[in-house]
This record gives sequence, C-alpha cells and structure tokens, in this order.
Amino acid sequence: MISAAVILLPTRYHPLTVVGGLSLLKRAIFTAQRAGAKTCYLVSAHTAEQTSALRRSLAGDLRLSSRLVWLGPQETPPDPQPGGPDAEQCLAFEVQTVFAADLARDLAEAAAPQAVWAVGQAPQDCALVVFPLPALPTALARLQTAGAELAGGDWGAAVQRFAAEGYFLAQVSRPSLAAGVEKALLLSLPNPRDGLVDAYLNRKLSRPLTRLLLRTPLTPNHITLLSCGVGLLGAACFWGGGYAWPILGGLLLQLSAVVDCVDGEVARVKFLESPLGAWLDITLDTLVHIAIFVGVGIAVWKQGGATYAPLLGGALAVGAAICFPFVTMAEKTEEQGKQQGGWENAIIQNMIEGLTSRDYSIIVLLCALVQKLSWFLWSAAIGVQVFWCILAVLLHKAGRLNWAVFSSRSLDA
Repeated sequence: MISAAVILLPTRYHPLTVVGGLSLLKRAIFTAQRAGAKTCYLVSAHTAEQTSALRRSLAGDLRLSSRLVWLGPQETPPDPQPGGPDAEQCLAFEVQTVFAADLARDLAEAAAPQAVWAVGQAPQDCALVVFPLPALPTALARLQTAGAELAGGDWGAAVQRFAAEGYFLAQVSRPSLAAGVEKALLLSLPNPRDGLVDAYLNRKLSRPLTRLLLRTPLTPNHITLLSCGVGLLGAACFWGGGYAWPILGGLLLQLSAVVDCVDGEVARVKFLESPLGAWLDITLDTLVHIAIFVGVGIAVWKQGGATYAPLLGGALAVGAAICFPFVTMAEKTEEQGKQQGGWENAIIQNMIEGLTSRDYSIIVLLCALVQKLSWFLWSAAIGVQVFWCILAVLLHKAGRLNWAVFSSRSLDA
C-alpha cells in the first residue's frame, strides 16, 4: 500500500507545463494522492526563486489533500510518518511522468514486502519506482544529491521489473509533447458504461470539444448545465410538430449527448470528480429525458398520429421520473452490490449500464427522420414502466433499497 510519494523536479523539465488543463506539478501530486499517498516529498533541483514560484502555483487548490514536504539539495527531510502497519511503500517518479493511478496501485500490489519494483526496461530509464517506506530517508538523501533524477536513487534492494502494457504512461520531456500526451490521456479514459453510439460517435465528437474546454475555467458542473440547456432546447423543438421541428429537436438532443460526454471527461482529466457532480449529472439528464418524452408525445399528436399521444408522452415522462430514485439508489450502492455478488446484483448492473448510455438519442433522431416517432413513443412508454418495476424488485431483493442514500451527507461524501 502506497502511503508516501517522492516527486522529483529536475531542472531539465518544466513542472508548470500544462497537460489537460493542469500543470505537470499538480497532475503529479493529484495522481500520487489518487494512488494513496498521504505525504508527497517534492525534491527540487531548481533555484530557491523557481521553487517559490512552484509553491505559489499550488496555493488555494482545494484538491490538494496530502501533506507537501519541499526539499532542496541541502535540506534535511523530516522522518517519514507511516499511516499504519499496511502503509509501508513509497512511490517515486519524476514530474514529467504522466500515468494512471491504477498503474501505481497495481505496481504496489505486485511488490512483495521489502521488495523494490519499477516500471522501465533498465535502471537508467525507470519511470516509476515503488520501494519500502523504511528506505525513504536513504532514498531521499541520494536523490537530493543526484539532481532530483530518478536514476540516481538508492532503493536498498535489487529492482524488479513490472510490465506496464495496457496502462497509460507517458513522458512530457519537453513542452512540445504536451498536446500529444493530452490527446493520448483522453483516449485512455473511456467510460465503461458507454454504449455503441457513445463509443463510435459521441466520444469521437466530444474529445476535441473537451480539449478546447480544458483550457477554460469551466468546471464539469458548468458543462453539465450547458448539456441540460441544449437538451431542453431540443425538447422545445418537438413541440413545433411537423417534419422539420422534430428533426431539429433530435439533432439538439444528439448534441446534448455529446456535451454530456464532455463533463465526465473534463472531470476525470482534471481530477474534479465528486458525488455532487455525479448527482447533478444524472438529475439533469433525467430532466432532459422527461422534457424530450413529453415533447415527442406532443410531436406525434401534432403530426396527426393519435389523440392519446400526449398521454403516452406523459406516461413515459412519469415513468422516467419514477426511475430516477431507483437508478440513483442503484448507483450509490454499486460497491455494496459488487461485494455481495449474486444474480440480482449482476442484473442490476447490466440494467444501469444500459440505461445510463446515451444510445437512445440516435433512436429518437432516426425515428424523427422517418416520421415514426410513434414507434419510439409506444415502445418507450411501455418499456420504462417495466424497467422501474423490475429494478425496484431487484433492489429490494438485493437489500439495496435504501432511501438514506438521498441524504445531504451522502451527496457531499
């Protein structure tokens, strides 16, 4: 288990180079935190003035949760403070190394007690090193005198190699490489709940937009609100009836689905995920769905389909509203379901993954193009009622029908 991290700041690299809306320095610290580090030792070979500028760049960032210990070439580090009997490993890497936190965690799990494991082909090109925490004082002393270069470390044992195939790992050795690493980083962060339309259409359209918005102060919650606004505008278009208005509504719904991909991408790249953000996302998604369903009912009625079309649209909207608390409950008790196992939890997981994909948006657009929105209306109005009934029964059977998840404390956790 990783309890500390040594982040090296050699002079030949630029810690304030921005990748994905974050400086390499911030990205290194946040990744170390995500890997489990409670203390980050920042070993700098820069001048005192340059190091002071680096420290100022971190001021006021609420994402910083670890204790930061800055060390220059001549400074004596404090004694390490292990967090418990299992917190016995330290992660070391240079600031230009961009990697996924799960690589560091898996590297630590692979390392036996008192063993040293590294990612890299040879001692001189190690990208990440995990070593026993008791070796930290010796390692820090060597790294301070080695110009904050990872190759100069003394880990106290022979280094074993860890195969990093399948993990994201990149080096921003010069600022001109930042754009390429940023693009690769985005490609490495897929959402496991993506449907076919998300994977083959929405994500391909969302990533260029994400890279643009990463350079702005917009937060994921701002982007969620933007996605909701586009979706509601699309729902309003369906009220126009006829042929062109529903098509425009379908196109705006599809655009809303693309923007809805962006908020999660920005959150993951900038380490801005939060329970509140996830709740806002699903709440506003549900609002858009309800508005679209009502709009489709009005569109079918205005197209002369049937006088009961608005009632079907209303039933569909009510069904979507009833689904909302059960879907939220399923998502908030997901870890409980994984621990329990069983067929009920497996079915719940598949149902939620299918529902939270955005594939239905393309179905609405296609139905509008061929003037068969009534087909969507009938199938969805029946399907949504069946869905929430089955989900409620399965949650009850799995012991996950817990209304306490809607407390304010749960949202802020």
